[in-house]
Amino acid sequence: MAQILQEALLRKREVLKLTGLSNSSFYNYIKAGVLKPGVPIGPRLKGWPASEIQAYIQSCIASREEKKGRAA
Repeated sequence: MAQILQEALLRKREVLKLTGLSNSSFYNYIKAGVLKPGVPIGPRLKGWPASEIQAYIQSCIASREEKKGRAA
């Protein structure tokens, strides 16, 4: 039997809290292609896949580690 994977969709407020981004930085990152646009979940609602937000956070951590390695 196939395993069913669940993906959570996070609302903007949750994404901002997890990433520490401001509202304007969040939309600038979407415009720049750093973050993907939200997934429509209603007529005026969007959600962001938790896995994509977690991948963004991990890329920030990896970037820090890369910079730290170059400085040493």
